[in-house]
Amino acid sequence: MRIKDPEYPAAVEAAVEILRKQARQGRTITYGELSAELAAQGFDSIPPHRGVMTYLLKDVCLHRNEDGRAPMLSAIVVNKASQEPSDQFSALAQSLPFSRPSNWSWQDEQQQAFAQHRED
Repeated sequence: MRIKDPEYPAAVEAAVEILRKQARQGRTITYGELSAELAAQGFDSIPPHRGVMTYLLKDVCLHRNEDGRAPMLSAIVVNKASQEPSDQFSALAQSLPFSRPSNWSWQDEQQQAFAQHRED
């Protein structure tokens, strides 16, 4: 899948729903688990690492969050071995429109994402 594919917006929506469900339960999800859940919903060409997954997770963070102020939902997506988000996540957090401050931590972002979705 490429970001220009007609089904890409539907894949973003599916990823948002998967991550919101996990966040409501206060649980993280690995890149591989997210890829497998998307494949189970018919989006079988989103491998867990690099490529389209990077763009998909950025678009998940921008979903109904164009100004970047809401917690970044992809903070709950972690590497299986390290149980931390990828380096691309931290780079995204420092970029516009998110522009997290220098004392920001992915752990804080993750807790804010959990809190926001538990309240919804």
